[in-house]
Amino acid sequence: MHIACLDTESTSTGKFNEILELAIYSARGELILNSLYKPRRNRRWPHSEKVHGISPLMVQDKPHFQDCLRKVQKIFDRSQMVLGFALENDIRILAQSGVTGLVPEKCLDVRELFWGVYGDELAMDFYHVPSLIKCAEFCGYVWKESAHSAAADAKATLFCYEVLMRRFLKKYNLCQLPEEQERLTDEQIYLGWHKLHEMVATELHNRAVERAKGWLYLIDCPEGILMVARKKPMAARKESAACAGENGTDAVSRREAKTPERVSRVLAGIELADYAKGYDEMFIRFRDKLIPHGPGEKNYYRLTEADIDEFRSYSNTFEG
Repeated sequence: MHIACLDTESTSTGKFNEILELAIYSARGELILNSLYKPRRNRRWPHSEKVHGISPLMVQDKPHFQDCLRKVQKIFDRSQMVLGFALENDIRILAQSGVTGLVPEKCLDVRELFWGVYGDELAMDFYHVPSLIKCAEFCGYVWKESAHSAAADAKATLFCYEVLMRRFLKKYNLCQLPEEQERLTDEQIYLGWHKLHEMVATELHNRAVERAKGWLYLIDCPEGILMVARKKPMAARKESAACAGENGTDAVSRREAKTPERVSRVLAGIELADYAKGYDEMFIRFRDKLIPHGPGEKNYYRLTEADIDEFRSYSNTFEG
């Protein structure tokens, strides 16, 4: 299998982030690309320079990345798998720089592979996997070059991949893996790759489901009925402050809530699978009940008992 294990170093300047270095190893550990590039827009990058050590002086005579794009693109075009650690960051800047075809189906993040192997054992949150240096320690890697150069990090990433993929295959009993087998076959790699993609997709879906859950409330206020979205159930002691909150948020003006004329009560509350979607759909249903108001003012409604009953009967599903 043609594998490109990469790492980038960049100026790290937000939307104007530019590649300073790109290193790519083959599956057999051959360094097939290791180049420095001069950015077109950035002249200084003091914060990231402290991490990777690439100074403006080091790249002043180097080509721009876009001038070498065809050569880089050919490497990725013939690669069946693209590896990296926290790969999303590398893919983002490569795509921003003109590289195409680095679709999720082609990519394997060694950071996610580490989570797949040790997530349960270390009670590790999916979004809090240790750094490459820590992961390399778990895999028994000995650094011969300083970390944070693209070539050194790509080499360590490839080593971790080879160790972790074997442990992953064994952990989930995906295939027979004799100890004397030196290299994984394409079939074995695809088995592990497919299983990891399934695990990550399930984890991300479950997290999205949890994030979508929440509550909608109708609050009777002096100005009218206010619809409020909450991630968590509204505490009874906060009911009188609801009118001071923003539409669809938890913001509350405590000073205003203490005034007698702001006292309010909860008319109805519903728990939803997707509370943001529910807010939008109920807004559309009640839009013709809106009380006229100026720009930037809260949406108050004039609702009947039938409207409130309709609100209470509403439910939805998460479709993310």
